[in-house]
Amino acid sequence: MAAVTVDSVEAATRHHPHARAVLSPAAAGAASPSHAYLFHGPPGAGKADAARAFAADLIADGAANPADARRRALAGVHPDMTWVRPTGAAEMLVGDIDEAVVMAATRTPFESRRRVFVIERADTLTDQAANRLLKTLEEPPPFAHLILLAGRIGDVLPTIRSRCLAVRFEALTADQLADHLIDEHACEPELARSSARLARGDARR
Repeated sequence: MAAVTVDSVEAATRHHPHARAVLSPAAAGAASPSHAYLFHGPPGAGKADAARAFAADLIADGAANPADARRRALAGVHPDMTWVRPTGAAEMLVGDIDEAVVMAATRTPFESRRRVFVIERADTLTDQAANRLLKTLEEPPPFAHLILLAGRIGDVLPTIRSRCLAVRFEALTADQLADHLIDEHACEPELARSSARLARGDARR
């Protein structure tokens, strides 16, 4: 079961105005969500937290029990949410996305009215894997939504990048990281500030 660190799009994007402007209307049902998003920004900026929270909102929308659907999506145990990580040492291989994304995206949702696929390290897709994913991005079923995560947008293959709505995440400042440590982890202020300076904008550190 995945750990839940940030459970709302508003919280996950509080330091990222561009991401909040793009995602909040779709998360709240005020705008139709795109079929594919590309979350890009430096490590530790909060892309994964935002992806999980956004995916949970998409899955909960229209569910018979929205609160339960959202809770299970945040925990990583909802059948209509798929989280894909590369198995290769430095690459996302065809086998990583073939069955988990390309084939699964053709099947109707199990419970919700949507299926959401989060693909980590999309900037490491091999040419073969990218070509396999391309048809899904070009002609997605109406119920399928893909969220791709990447460090640098320029490292994502142009064929993939051009078919996604780009969502920018900025590196966190030392003050923002310190506030996070104090608020979310009850860290002593002095330790939080010194740790935040050492992290150099990467919350994972």
